[in-house]
Amino acid sequence: MARVTRDYDKLSLVEKRIGYLVGARLRNKDKISLALEKQDEIRKSHPVPAGWNSVSVIRQWREAQ
Repeated sequence: MARVTRDYDKLSLVEKRIGYLVGARLRNKDKISLALEKQDEIRKSHPVPAGWNSVSVIRQWREAQ
């Protein structure tokens, strides 16, 4: 009987740890999705300047490194 109780305790401990890990991963995804929404919101409020070419700007930045 004692062994069954120990095995059950180990199982419940593992279940709790998995629950914490899954919960933490979901919280991180929520934070990421909120950050993406905020970025989209900011991006919509700032129009792109005429003649802007992000590829050339990134290329210049990389060559300067």
